[in-house]
Amino acid sequence: MTDPIAARDAELAGVFERLEQAAEQEAAWRDEKESLVRQAKALGASHRAIGGRIEMSHTGVGKLITRTTPAADGSGDVG
Repeated sequence: MTDPIAARDAELAGVFERLEQAAEQEAAWRDEKESLVRQAKALGASHRAIGGRIEMSHTGVGKLITRTTPAADGSGDVG
């Protein structure tokens, strides 16, 4: 006979492991998306054109760019 509590705990551990992997993948894809948005903007794309491709408003694109672009003077650095 299988211990139902041990079986549940083992299944839960597997779910948690997959959940952690999914979170890591999500963060990596978010970083990639933000990088591509900045690249598109640097190449002259409008906020509306970018937003139309990522299901985000042009205002949201502007905020994303502002939030993820390092300050040129280093004032955004946390030390």
